[in-house]
Amino acid sequence: MRTIACGFTANIDLLGKITSEFYKEIKSCASGAPKAFIDSWEDFCTALDWNIKRGSGGEYIVAGNSILKKLEAKLDWRRAIGGTGLQAGCAASRAGYRSLVNIPIQSEELESIVSGLEELILLSDQEGDVPKHYILEYEIGGCSNRIIFRRQDEFTADLIANKFLSELSQNDVRWLLLSGYNSFDTSAEIDLFLKNNLRVLESLGSKRPRVHLELAAIWSLDEQWRIINTLGQHVDSLGVNEDEYQELLGMNDSLLDLDNDQLLSVMEKACDLLGVANFILHTKQFSLVQSEKYDTSIWGKALENGNKFAFSRALKGTICDQETIDHLTARCDYHKRGEELRQLTQYRKDITVIPAYVGEITSTIGLGDTFTAGLLVEAPVKFVPNRKISLG
Repeated sequence: MRTIACGFTANIDLLGKITSEFYKEIKSCASGAPKAFIDSWEDFCTALDWNIKRGSGGEYIVAGNSILKKLEAKLDWRRAIGGTGLQAGCAASRAGYRSLVNIPIQSEELESIVSGLEELILLSDQEGDVPKHYILEYEIGGCSNRIIFRRQDEFTADLIANKFLSELSQNDVRWLLLSGYNSFDTSAEIDLFLKNNLRVLESLGSKRPRVHLELAAIWSLDEQWRIINTLGQHVDSLGVNEDEYQELLGMNDSLLDLDNDQLLSVMEKACDLLGVANFILHTKQFSLVQSEKYDTSIWGKALENGNKFAFSRALKGTICDQETIDHLTARCDYHKRGEELRQLTQYRKDITVIPAYVGEITSTIGLGDTFTAGLLVEAPVKFVPNRKISLG
């Protein structure tokens, strides 16, 4: 059985949908551009309104609990798992793969939410109150996305559990997912967490699996680049979505609004820009891998599997077992833009594109993390050198 390991944060998500009535209130209180740290109800409304008008998503840190309590009273909420590592681990386990997941804090509440996943192994050194994130979905003006709000100081930088490290060194793990950098509020905490990451990778020695770094937008673009520059040379692949990559490049327009030639021109420079061996982009239109060093065609099955995992969750609104995934994707059409890009790159070794599926979406929650699960359980462990790049 294939095993992946996932880290490092975990939380409980409270999921809610923005109603038209609530959005009217939001617009009446919004003013200016959003701030990374939310200090008032006006700041909260501004962040929501700004993202909704752009059709984008984001994550914000809320300084005052009173703001979150006010938010909690505004909408109906349902509970779910949260955190990239936990989301990916649950999605992989639901599909029948074994997953080792680092959990900084364990609780009966969290355990009850993931009950029934036999191949999921949660590993933690302590128990307590698991942090909660408020995830707001919207479908307004032809756009849909989600925006996340969380409180300050949720985790400390020493959140990597000894039990996780022990299991990681004793099992035959194919891929290790690094994530959770958006859980820290200061540069000092990020710096310490990065040092802990490097220490873990070094300690694994010959038992070290392939390593995938999954980014998420954080409060500082400079800190985002510091994470990439610190870990890039130590990982085998790096994954982002279209919004995150657009932000990294400082683009004003949407990445997906570029025409095909412009988009491929941007993509073919990704590994050189980021300093990584393999770059993974997952979007609602397609998924893509770019590499200057390796033949990217060996990632085709993994990209397709990631698309299947994510699409099935989008349709059902929850993670799916393998039978459901296969059933839902068996007769679905591919996204037209993704098909065009696949045709344009079919003879290239440095870029491989797999079109996404199209269908009626139930939820956008956790799709990136679910894609990552599908990707990693089928990701190659042996890379073929890209000796010659064909430009088609």
